[in-house]
Amino acid sequence: MSNSKNKAVIGAFVVGAVTLAVAGVLILGGGKFFKEKIISVMYFDGSVKGLKAGAPVVFQGVEIGRVKEIAIRANTEDWTFTVPVIVEIDPGTYRDPRLVIDSEKAMSLLIERGLRAKLGIQSMVTGLLQIELDFMPDTTPKFVGGETPYPEIPTTASDMEKLAEGIKDLPLKETLENLNATLTS
Repeated sequence: MSNSKNKAVIGAFVVGAVTLAVAGVLILGGGKFFKEKIISVMYFDGSVKGLKAGAPVVFQGVEIGRVKEIAIRANTEDWTFTVPVIVEIDPGTYRDPRLVIDSEKAMSLLIERGLRAKLGIQSMVTGLLQIELDFMPDTTPKFVGGETPYPEIPTTASDMEKLAEGIKDLPLKETLENLNATLTS
C-alpha cells in the first residue's frame, strides 16, 4: 500500500513541476509566444558587415522589431548574389488603436507613403549595425524581388554610404596638386 502511495506522490510532484515550468515560461516570456509578428524582407546594396541576427529594427528611434535571419542567395544564371535580411516587426509597439499594421495591404500603403529601410550604426565602439525605418517620400522605392513569402520593404543607402559616395566624387588629386604647387611657390 505504501508503494502505491509513493507512486501517486511522485506522479503528482512531476505533474506539478511541469505545470509550474510551463506557467513560468509563459509568465516570464511576457506572452511573446502568442504575439503575431509581421515578417518582412529587405535587400541592401552594400555590405551588411556588422548586422547580426537579433539586431534591433527601429522606427524613428523606437525599437519595433528584430532581425530574424540574414542569408545569401545566389543566382546561378549570372552568378550574382543578394543578401535577404528577414525581420520581425512587433505590431504591439504601435499605441494608436486606429493604426492596425498587420497585413500586406497596410505595409504596401506605408511603402507608398515613403517607408524605407537603411542600415544605421548601433554602436560606434563595436561596429554593430541596426536597421532604421523611416518615411522618405522623396526617394523612389527599389524592389529586388525574390523567392520569399514575405513582403519586401525597399531600402535606401545608409548615411555612411552616402558620405563615401560624396568623398569619391571630390577632386582630391587636383586639390592636392594645387596645394602642393601653392606650398612650393
